[in-house]
Amino acid sequence: MPLDPRAAVGVCGNLNPWSPPLQAWQTGGAGAGQIPASVTSSLAWPPSSLSNAGAITLLPSYVPTGALKTLPVPTFTVSGKSKATTTANAGNGWENPSDISGMYVPVPTCNYLDPWVGPTVAPPSPLCSGGTRRRYEAEEPAITPPPSV
Repeated sequence: MPLDPRAAVGVCGNLNPWSPPLQAWQTGGAGAGQIPASVTSSLAWPPSSLSNAGAITLLPSYVPTGALKTLPVPTFTVSGKSKATTTANAGNGWENPSDISGMYVPVPTCNYLDPWVGPTVAPPSPLCSGGTRRRYEAEEPAITPPPSV
């Protein structure tokens, strides 16, 4: 990029200019939200390996066994014209009572690389030790329906 922005005309050429109009699938019409099978089949989750990392089963993972973290709720007192004072119920700090999944926490038999070190630092060895450990697989991604209006 030139130091003088006035001299930058044409430096970053648009190799794929947009030509109107938008297609129906781009505006929520026919075909919107449909992912072709050719795309989804190539995006398996979880991946079986990562570049420069090896097999996924050999890498440290996190398991959803931790306690839920909630913020403490304040206490409110409500007083009216009468002399009676009541305490308002502010709940328990967790909005969705049906969400009972645990927080992801480190596996005790695994060693984890400090996230604040540079990319050239070697990972701890061994990464995971001990007996067999259960790997928790992430849920398969799903397309959710649009919100109703």
